[in-house]
Amino acid sequence: MGNTIQPKRLNFFERYLSLWVLLCMVVGVGVGKTFPETISKLSKFEFYEGSQVNVPIAVLIWLMIYPMMLKIDFRAITGIAKKPKGLFITLFVNWLVKPFSMAFFAWLFIQNIFSSFIDPETARSYTAGLIILAAAPCTAMVFVWSYLPMATLHTHSFRLL
Repeated sequence: MGNTIQPKRLNFFERYLSLWVLLCMVVGVGVGKTFPETISKLSKFEFYEGSQVNVPIAVLIWLMIYPMMLKIDFRAITGIAKKPKGLFITLFVNWLVKPFSMAFFAWLFIQNIFSSFIDPETARSYTAGLIILAAAPCTAMVFVWSYLPMATLHTHSFRLL
């Protein structure tokens, strides 16, 4: 009678994640338009000359991912050996299905349908970027997708692979 299970709900921030992302994009564009000199100076901070790895971006991405990483129970990862099916499906989808399907869509849209709007060199760069984007799962979304179906922690740890 008193043993009712409360459904899991996303908190306020998680529920409106798309809104926060859109708001950050608008603020970022606004700051870039308002302070172009400052943004130009920040864009020159690289880990080493020619690396094209921007230090402020790397630090901000790390700050975004770090709180989620604190929720992982790394001891639970050993449990993956008991149920490896999820790991194999994830590896198959992340490293075979997604990159090749994105290569097809990039070829279809970027190099064919919209080819009159994009020069060939830029189209090749966009295609490469889309393939890499498809192969790299968004860390935040992996945690949200794992949270909603009440997945175990070791399951969503391997979805990041």
